[in-house]
Amino acid sequence: MIDFLKNRKVQIAAQAVVITGLVGGTGAVLTMNKPVTLEVNGKAEEIRTFGGTVGEILDSQNIDIDKRDQVKPGVDAKINRDTTVTVNTAKDVSLTVDGKKTDEWTNANTVGQALADLGVDAKDAQLSAEASDKLKVDAPTNIDVTTAKALTVVADGKDVKVTAPVGTAGDALEEAKVTLDKDDFLSVPMNAAVTDGQVLTVNRVENKTVTEKEDIKPKVEKKKSDSLYVGETKVEDKGKTGQKEVQYQVKTVNGDEVEKEKKGEKVLTEPQAKVVIEGTKKKESSSGGSDSGSGDSGSGSGSGDGGSSSGGGGSMSTEEIKAMLGGPGSKWYQVAKCESNFNPRAVNKQNNAHFGLFQFKLATWRSVGGSGNPIDASPREQFDRAKTLQAKAGWGQWSCA
Repeated sequence: MIDFLKNRKVQIAAQAVVITGLVGGTGAVLTMNKPVTLEVNGKAEEIRTFGGTVGEILDSQNIDIDKRDQVKPGVDAKINRDTTVTVNTAKDVSLTVDGKKTDEWTNANTVGQALADLGVDAKDAQLSAEASDKLKVDAPTNIDVTTAKALTVVADGKDVKVTAPVGTAGDALEEAKVTLDKDDFLSVPMNAAVTDGQVLTVNRVENKTVTEKEDIKPKVEKKKSDSLYVGETKVEDKGKTGQKEVQYQVKTVNGDEVEKEKKGEKVLTEPQAKVVIEGTKKKESSSGGSDSGSGDSGSGSGSGDGGSSSGGGGSMSTEEIKAMLGGPGSKWYQVAKCESNFNPRAVNKQNNAHFGLFQFKLATWRSVGGSGNPIDASPREQFDRAKTLQAKAGWGQWSCA
């Protein structure tokens, strides 16, 4: 029986009284009692009625119509014999699709019909109720839908395709039969909602202890010696590199190192110190009288003839000095040839005021960092200080340039 037809026996008795009263008058009234099928929310029952319209039938059955209810044919439609009147009342639905909740209403009678009416694609979806389940009439029906999604899970260098009604990243991993070890992690939180076409990446984490051999640089020990001039050095012992074994805790993500922490070390061979001798001997200074003028050239006055030099070029041969100066094509070669004839101990005989390969005055020699007398310095030092002077004052310091 339809719920709305609770007083069905009372109504039939009343109709019988009316019919009995009219039997003696005419038989036309009997023809007004028509059989009609009334279907309310999918439940049908045949009734007989004197009503002439759908609205009159609904009133006779105490059915109140809400503006959202669906009535076919309309309430003003005429009723004929064997007419079917369909009423689908409005039903409230609490709908959740992939975690998003909305409040809806529908004239559908089942869960499946409601989803179709509300435009939800339920194909291959996971539902909280059967599609054939009836909707509630007097209270909202809760329907949870997890739609089917096409996802890709990237793990261990492989792409795993997943098409299933999954709601979270964790569900997708389970569907793909991919597991995470203790330290592994996913590109999104496990409880994050997923969408169609999403790519999920599994990051494999490995923590391991590794041992590496490393060199130990030798320390440098310095000794002082008066066998060398100040500024000169000599390696007495090259020393020896040692070796140690170092233990590290290494963290990798998908094979790439991201952290490396030293845990300890063990010396395998001790390094041997490198020994360097530093000179302390000071060069003797010679008195050369007053030093007037800024030029250092002693050319034109016999300065290049070797004068009081012991000759030869000190610790370097004349050929070695020429080579040091760059050979005949070098300007330094020309200057030294003119000034001293390649003699690093040359002294100008006319004034005893210009000394060495480049005929320095003592004051000028000191201005470029020299000490003592240029003739007591090595040819290399004389050349270096001449280059310093040239950089500061130009070639004009030598008339031979």
